[in-house]
Amino acid sequence: MSYGMDVNVGLSFQNSYGTALVNSIYWLPLLSEGISLKKEPIKAEGMRGIYDEGASYEGQNMIEGDITNEIDARLFGAMCKAFFGSPVTSTTGVSSGVLYTHTFKPAQDDFDLYAAKIPLTITKVMDDAGSAHRYYDMQASKLSINIANGQLVKATLGLLGGKYAQVVAPTAAYSASALFPFDVASASLGGTAKPEVRELNIEADDSLENIYTLSGAKTPSRTKRSGFRTIQISGTLVFDTQTEYQQFLSQSERELVVSLTGSTQVSSGFYETITFKAPLARHAEFEMVGDGPGKVEASFTMDAKYSVTSGTALQAIVANGLAAY
Repeated sequence: MSYGMDVNVGLSFQNSYGTALVNSIYWLPLLSEGISLKKEPIKAEGMRGIYDEGASYEGQNMIEGDITNEIDARLFGAMCKAFFGSPVTSTTGVSSGVLYTHTFKPAQDDFDLYAAKIPLTITKVMDDAGSAHRYYDMQASKLSINIANGQLVKATLGLLGGKYAQVVAPTAAYSASALFPFDVASASLGGTAKPEVRELNIEADDSLENIYTLSGAKTPSRTKRSGFRTIQISGTLVFDTQTEYQQFLSQSERELVVSLTGSTQVSSGFYETITFKAPLARHAEFEMVGDGPGKVEASFTMDAKYSVTSGTALQAIVANGLAAY
C-alpha cells in the first residue's frame, strides 16, 4: 500500500528531445501532483446490425498534469528554468560566501524543431515496491504563483508531453531550505508600495500543445506553441481608497514588482530572495462590491504586456547560494 505522503516526484533537464535524463534530479516536496499517462481509445463506428459499440483500438498517448509545492529559493529556480529557460546568472562576492542572482525571462525562440521549451524528464516514485514512472519529453506550459494572507507561498507547474517508461526506482534526496511565509512578501505598482493587497496570483501560460504525426508512434512527435503567451496577475485588496480604481479607469501601464525575502542568509547581510517584475502591468478588471456588512475588498485582474525597453513581459529573479541550474 502506498500513501500520498510516500510519493516522490523530481524533474531533470534533458540535453535533447527524445532522450530521457536519469540523473541531476531536483526532488520537489509536494502538496499535490497529477502527472499521469492517458491513452485515448479509437472506437470502430461501422454499423454491423447490432446495438453494441464497435471494437476499441489504442489511440493517442499523452501525459499531462500539475505539480504544486510550497516554494523555496533553490527548487523554485528549477521550476523557473523549466518554464522560462536558462537564466542569466551574476554573482555578488562577499567575505563568507557568494550570492548568485539568476534572472529568468520568457524565451523568444523555441528549444528546437520538436520542443518549444527545454524537454524535461519527470520521475515519480510511488514507494509501493514496484517500478518508478518516468515521463520524458515533457514541457512546462504553465507556471503560477500564489501568495495568500496567512499561508506559505505556493507554485504550480503545468506539464504536458511526452513519453513513458517504467524504471527501477531511484532514491529521492531533498535539500533543506527555508520556505516563504506570506509576511515576507511585498508588492508595488509604479514605484508605490501596495500594502493593502491581501492575495496575489501570477500566472504565465505559454499555450503549448502536443502534435501527433504519421511517424509510426502513438506518442507526440513534438510539443509546440498554439497561441500567444499570456501573463496575468490577479488578487484582492482592501478597498481603502479609489487610487487603484482610477488607474483602472485610465488604463495606465505601470511596473509591478513583487518581492519575497527569505530567512536563509547566504552570507552576512545577503538573504535568499525571489522577485517578480512585470514592466507594463495593466488593469483588465477591477470589481469593488459590498456583498456583506464587513470591510469592502476589491478583486482585480491585470495583464502583463511586453516591454520593448525591458525585452520581456515578466521576469523572475531568484537569488540564492546555488551557482547554476
